[in-house]
Amino acid sequence: MDKFLSTLGLARRAGRLRYGFDMVMEGLDQIHLLLLAEDCSPRTCRNFETAAKDWGLPLLRLPYTKDQLGAGLGTKPVGIIGVADRGFAKSLTQSIEGGK
Repeated sequence: MDKFLSTLGLARRAGRLRYGFDMVMEGLDQIHLLLLAEDCSPRTCRNFETAAKDWGLPLLRLPYTKDQLGAGLGTKPVGIIGVADRGFAKSLTQSIEGGK
């Protein structure tokens, strides 16, 4: 498993992630970074691109599928993840921008 997915799993175990459409939408006031799976639906992508703009949040399109993200989290497939911790948000952003 690569560094990004390892860090994502650690953030989940620390309780610093919101994932799934409803959970992320309800927690936008606590989120510092939005992550979208590469195969999320166009409607979901539009909804969260708008939310990111409205809330002033960074949004990253990931080079991972919903299945890969779900496996990294130890859950069912996940298309949208909200990171509710500045440190984890910075670490995840750096690992994506620096490559897998």
